[in-house]
Amino acid sequence: MKQHEKLIQRTMDVQREITQAGLTRRDLLKMGLMSAATGMLLPIPGLSLRAAWAKGSDLLSCPVPGVNIISPPTRAWVEELPRLVEKGTVPDNDPANISWGNGGGAPGPVPVGNFFGGDSKIRLLRDWPALRTATPYPDMSHQGWGKGGALGDHPPQNWYEMRVKQFNHVWHRDMPAGMTGQPAWGFDSVFPGPMFRTRYGEPHFVRMHNDLPAKNLGFGISRISTHLHNMHTPSESDGNPLYTNYPRSYWDYHYPNVYAGVNQFGGIGNPDEALGTLFYHDHMLDFTAQNVYAGLAGMNSIYDAWGAYSDPNMGDYGDETRGWRLPCGENFEFDVGLVFHDRQFDPQGRDFFPLACLDGAIGDKMTVNGKIQPFMPVKRRKYRFRLLNIGPSRSYDWFLSNGYPFVVIANDGNLLPAPVMVKSIRQSVAERLDIIVDFSRYAPGTEIILVNRAEQTSGRGPRGKLLSPGMEVLKFIVTSDRFEPDRSRIPARLRPLPDIDQPVSASRVWSFGRTNGQWAVNKKLFDRRVIDAEIPEGSAERWTVINEGGSWQHPVHIHYEEHRRLSYNGRGTSVARVDAGRKDVIRLESNARAEVYIRFRDYKGLYVMHCHNVVHEDHAMMVIWKIV
Repeated sequence: MKQHEKLIQRTMDVQREITQAGLTRRDLLKMGLMSAATGMLLPIPGLSLRAAWAKGSDLLSCPVPGVNIISPPTRAWVEELPRLVEKGTVPDNDPANISWGNGGGAPGPVPVGNFFGGDSKIRLLRDWPALRTATPYPDMSHQGWGKGGALGDHPPQNWYEMRVKQFNHVWHRDMPAGMTGQPAWGFDSVFPGPMFRTRYGEPHFVRMHNDLPAKNLGFGISRISTHLHNMHTPSESDGNPLYTNYPRSYWDYHYPNVYAGVNQFGGIGNPDEALGTLFYHDHMLDFTAQNVYAGLAGMNSIYDAWGAYSDPNMGDYGDETRGWRLPCGENFEFDVGLVFHDRQFDPQGRDFFPLACLDGAIGDKMTVNGKIQPFMPVKRRKYRFRLLNIGPSRSYDWFLSNGYPFVVIANDGNLLPAPVMVKSIRQSVAERLDIIVDFSRYAPGTEIILVNRAEQTSGRGPRGKLLSPGMEVLKFIVTSDRFEPDRSRIPARLRPLPDIDQPVSASRVWSFGRTNGQWAVNKKLFDRRVIDAEIPEGSAERWTVINEGGSWQHPVHIHYEEHRRLSYNGRGTSVARVDAGRKDVIRLESNARAEVYIRFRDYKGLYVMHCHNVVHEDHAMMVIWKIV
């Protein structure tokens, strides 16, 4: 190893020790190891990567992918893309088969267990008594189960159990660890976590066991909180960063799986408010970025309730013979989740979370479903790809290498009013894009590469330039003629947009920027004891969300309800655009100003809004709001 590489390795080892100790940005500021003005570690050799590149560098605090190559070399297209593991219910779908474990109890509508084990809610409420009144029922009892009425009478029909564990993951066979892999954290010991296939009108339950070890991976923390982004979920099951699931305990999540607007629309809500592509990830306060980087993320595809629409040609049922007949196939063969995640490894090939990159963390290895530059055999037919960017901080501009267009049918899990054909599309952290690619036009043996052309050299965000040819991420290889008929189609019309006629009862301004060198909203750092807004259930509001500038991009995520964009930088939005539909992430570019319409319906309790460049979120760029 060269002298320069030794310095880089030593610096990474020191930063690994800092994260292993669980030190936060606030701790580093108090210790005098970080500049409050720049938010960077001080340029001390052996502490800061900025110092490691001081000679001949531009003094950035983090490595620049494509320039400062640190990770060991790996060959492209030698690993086949893994399909996400399909999550099944517990044996016989019987709640009696769910493990009680650690002094817990049988699943039910109220917390069970005790402080020494079992339900983490019991311990959390002892540690933070103020949370006893955070939701409408005592001790965060489930709002949608056993309470009666239109909202409270949705007991689980499908029962799941998950265990969050440490395991060995193989990012690529060429890495020094080889096929042995290296330690990672995962839901059910896989990364990405299993794919849930759920349905509106069929409530489901998940008991989430925290089996993580006390010692972390050199980053991360063994306390967790699992957020199903962005399901219309009661607060106690939302995965709020305040709701801690402790080690050797569990948290019971109940998802009523109703459409938004039960109180106003009736039944199980308005099907025009349906989501489709969801994902779940860890949301632990101050450690979301590190825990997701450790491997705590997975996908959930939710389909319409059977007969959601009276028109038989409407509805997304996960069936190529019903409703919109979007690509699916037997066992969801042609309905494919793709989880994108860039990573940094040290010169020895060990996982590395870039502690000093407080503007955001980007890496020099591009992974899909946990593999570096994999390939995917595809048949000559249509595929529905669900693209998910779990960050931590990279944005993408997606192109196909042959220049052909593809069809976008959903943004942030929301089917558009009509498909949109594009040749490229941008995706920031936490955004989801559903696209359809038709491979029937290609001869067997044709190779097409999914390419990211967004130039991004730091966590601030893309620089606005397109690379040529760009970063090659995933190769599709057309195999042969299909053996079964392709019954899927690309319909001319999809899900109608619900109206936004309800008058707004309040307007609020949220400004995302910096104060005293730290990330903040409205010049205030996040404080778990402060509720920034109390909003009556059933109301509608107009929110103005502002980026204070500095060339930063902030993908702002609002929990619980989808919003509609009214204007962006003073301009209205055409309904023909991909970003004109319902969304839960605002891609807030530098100096941008977005105005959105949002409603707050059905369930009550605490929710949050934050930057989904999760490094920013962990360093105080978040607010709490409460539906009352």
